[in-house]
Amino acid sequence: MSRPADSVPPRESSLEAQVEVLTRQLQAARAELRALDERNRELENEAVQRGVKLSCARIALTRAKIAFDEAMRHREEMVQDVAHDLRTPLTSIKGAAQNLLDGVTGPLEPNAREYVEIVREHADRLIGAVNWLLEAMRVTTAPPSVQVSEIDIGELCASVVHGLRPIAEERGIALDLQRTEVTALADGEKLRQVFENLVGNALKFTPAGGSVHVGVEADASDVRIIVRDTGFGMDAQELGRIFERYYRRERAAGNSGLGLVISREVVRLHGGQICVKSEPGRGSEFTVRLPRDGQALGTWAADCT
Repeated sequence: MSRPADSVPPRESSLEAQVEVLTRQLQAARAELRALDERNRELENEAVQRGVKLSCARIALTRAKIAFDEAMRHREEMVQDVAHDLRTPLTSIKGAAQNLLDGVTGPLEPNAREYVEIVREHADRLIGAVNWLLEAMRVTTAPPSVQVSEIDIGELCASVVHGLRPIAEERGIALDLQRTEVTALADGEKLRQVFENLVGNALKFTPAGGSVHVGVEADASDVRIIVRDTGFGMDAQELGRIFERYYRRERAAGNSGLGLVISREVVRLHGGQICVKSEPGRGSEFTVRLPRDGQALGTWAADCT
């Protein structure tokens, strides 16, 4: 029996179906390849554009850094010029006050002597502040130098507290000292600047009615100076930045942002540490730990954790 002329054998029909499927798959693959090529060109263009933007950003960053460095250089030069201009008249004021106290113009009445002593003491403090600024300007070029001798840390802190007590009284802040007589091999003038900066900061960031406590403790190897206040305190972000150069805390108008930087450099040069604890609204506590024997001078202690 013969088959119809228009009928297709099953095998041939199956092959045609496979060819059709393969053709559609090939067309889909070609379309996908064209889409991938197009996407690849788009990505290459995006990469080029991003490269251009990155190059522009790098150029802008370099220009900003050059401008910043130049501004810092001018700032440091200005501070140095002003500091030098201030030091000469302040030295003259201090010398004139001392001459009056020495009786060069004759004996002074008790009340007059008291006021002249105040003039001399504050002129001396201002000279110290000027020297501190000049030292701070050198902090990035060379570490501070130290001249070591045996000093009474408790007496040094007492002198600092005495000098800052008029400021505390003017601001309505209770300032007290609890000290232990303890000696250490250290640079007394440099440490005086450190303690004045820490106590001065505590007074600056403590509102009227608050208190600032200065304590001196010691054991066989170390001496610790604690400055604790009931002031505004700091959050974790501020704590992480207070030792950055030129960083200024809120409510720190007129602050150079260098005091704590140079303080830490001085303490580190003594082989010591400055540790800080603080909470917003609950005050701050700075602790300076110094080795007593001077053996660690010139070495760097690990940062506080």
